[in-house]
Amino acid sequence: MERPWFDRETGVLILDEYITSLPSYEKYVADGIITPIEVAEQAQNLAESLKKLEQSLSPEQHALVTEALCETAFLYEMMSFN
Repeated sequence: MERPWFDRETGVLILDEYITSLPSYEKYVADGIITPIEVAEQAQNLAESLKKLEQSLSPEQHALVTEALCETAFLYEMMSFN
């Protein structure tokens, strides 16, 4: 596993450490302002990545990733209630 999702010692999710290496991060964060157009472009980046991922998964992997994505989406939805 080249880039683990969790810190091996603490078990904490560490994807935020990888975000800064994304080309889109540098592009959108450089000026310190995130515009609605940039949000839409990033949504498209995500959709394209998910389409590539979906095509490469076995049915069992697809089910696991679907569950994880749904749990993630629900967490973000819950956070918006506060």
